Amino acid sequence: MKRSVQFWRIDQMNGDGLFRPFPARRVAEVLRGAERDGVDRHYRCADGTVLLAQTAAVAPLPVVMLDRVRGGNLPSVGDSAGRRKPLPLDAGDHLLETTYFAFLKRNVLAVLSSGNGPRASRLGEYLGGMLGLEPGLVPVVREDVEDILERLDVSRFEFSLPAGRLSGKFMEGEWADVLDSASRLMSEGTFRVSLSVGRSGSAQDKRRIRERIQQLIEVFRRAGSMEQFDHVVAEGRNSISGDREVVDLLKERFISYVDVDAGVFNDPARASAEAVEILRNQSQNHEDFFARTLPEVTGMPDNSVVPALAAAAGAELVTAAEQSTTAEGSALTEPLDMSERVLARGSAR
Repeated sequence: MKRSVQFWRIDQMNGDGLFRPFPARRVAEVLRGAERDGVDRHYRCADGTVLLAQTAAVAPLPVVMLDRVRGGNLPSVGDSAGRRKPLPLDAGDHLLETTYFAFLKRNVLAVLSSGNGPRASRLGEYLGGMLGLEPGLVPVVREDVEDILERLDVSRFEFSLPAGRLSGKFMEGEWADVLDSASRLMSEGTFRVSLSVGRSGSAQDKRRIRERIQQLIEVFRRAGSMEQFDHVVAEGRNSISGDREVVDLLKERFISYVDVDAGVFNDPARASAEAVEILRNQSQNHEDFFARTLPEVTGMPDNSVVPALAAAAGAELVTAAEQSTTAEGSALTEPLDMSERVLARGSAR
């Protein structure tokens, strides 16, 4: 199973430029202390999403788990014959969908996601609502795309653009022919092309296809008209680190893909330790790149801006509404009656 690791940089805090280290360790310690003391750590966002944070590690890298807490519109469980039944949750339990955030040097934030957990910006909402911190996040971009593509064993190249912009004048050679032909096929919608090595064939055949895709990427990039496209990405395996990477040639954002053991990530007792180890490895693999491309951050973090979490006055246990079942057997739950900060029954793990 593959998971993505995105990299962001905290460049502001509470609207001002951040020129010293973000107080990440203090945040991790406060959350861990709140969990130990039984303090309510749930937060309801403006759109109704409920978030819950806890600390997976304090050192050497602070790692925070951010869960999206779901009490309604839950998926179903199916047996081998496809018969559906509600998720076997005990009364008061909720579905937790997790994203892991590791705070690296130079105020870099590494985000390990499965696609279902909260997106990176949700961490800012949570820290703003719970601790009064509002970190501004910007994506870490690639400034060494040439070097990256050179060491990338490309297995897929994909691009898309609106049909109204289909024209061979944007490209050269074979690409010009492709776009001109496509312009005669469609005048509306989106035109997408995806080239991939595929699974069949010998190692020699795959190597030849990779080389051909690499040549076509270079022709595409030399055309200098990528701003006309909506989506241009190259994917492959980094020949040095072995990581699976996707390079966005429009935004030049860096996304690393890692192989994870699905069994481990389905085990709450082991998942956080595995996530911490993955993020530590990612930090080491890309430390040289960050040192070359990102400004150095000096000084000590201002820990005084991170308050301790105190128990919310008058906080009460809330339970889920009674579940109802559709004709297909899917469990639906009425929205929870939650205050701005919510204390939910049951383990948060």
